[in-house]
Amino acid sequence: MIEEIVDIILRTSRFSQEAKKILPQKSNLTTSIGKYDVALLTSTPQEFDVVTSLIENLEELSLEHNDSLIYYKGQIIVSKKTLEVIVPYPVSMGLESAVASTTKTIAHFSPDLIIMCGICAGNKNVVKIGDLIIAEKTVNYSNVVEIESSEKGAKKKFMQSADSINKNLKARLTLFANTKIIKSIAENLEFQLEHEPKCHLGLMVTGSSLLRSDEKIKEINDSYHGVKGMDMETHGFYFAASNSNKANNPLYVSMKAVSDYGDKTKHKFSSEQRSQIAMNISANSAISFVKTFFK
Repeated sequence: MIEEIVDIILRTSRFSQEAKKILPQKSNLTTSIGKYDVALLTSTPQEFDVVTSLIENLEELSLEHNDSLIYYKGQIIVSKKTLEVIVPYPVSMGLESAVASTTKTIAHFSPDLIIMCGICAGNKNVVKIGDLIIAEKTVNYSNVVEIESSEKGAKKKFMQSADSINKNLKARLTLFANTKIIKSIAENLEFQLEHEPKCHLGLMVTGSSLLRSDEKIKEINDSYHGVKGMDMETHGFYFAASNSNKANNPLYVSMKAVSDYGDKTKHKFSSEQRSQIAMNISANSAISFVKTFFK
């Protein structure tokens, strides 16, 4: 009798294993799908294409679910180490999309390090086209309290709820910023800059608007001290990453390169050329930092 029960259990186990190989598996996205070393986030298909061109063995994950995101996995080779990378295909630009993508990526794939790549506007008082901005901290410039005054009209008081990166990660990024990596990346660009791009650690302000306004840029600079850059995603990315419910929250950082100044400045390169410059500097810098971080 015991022998028969054991035989049934063994046959059932073998059947289960074979069935898993043959039958399609549905993934429950309320729990982790797997463990990855790095996640790379982007906001546009163009940014995604540049980032994924630098990743080896890229392939779409075969998952059956109702998630709005499509996920790609790949590898980054560091010396004798192979890092597993996850890259979600971007749905749209903006704070809301950044929050959703970040939350899902952390929940499903548990990366140790998550980096947002892409382009941003820069504060032309301190940065130039192609410069890399590492967001040490970020605020949402759309998050304001408006105070009406009968004498002087409406006033705005900006909320200063900044989210910051991990202090140890900041130290590593500071060391990275002092290397010649960005210079070597720029030397291999299709469009050559007239200056050597630099790396800046500092404040990235985020809002819901795609900026092309001299007045808005002046308002931001008058309201916040030490602004390096402006974008539409970083604050949402930091907010979601810092509020993850994972036992071990990932380290996170936004590394974006300047493609314009958010105003009406006329440039030597076209908008498409400047975007290409910035996307390549951002993506290559992120991959270079990953290799440094995990070596």
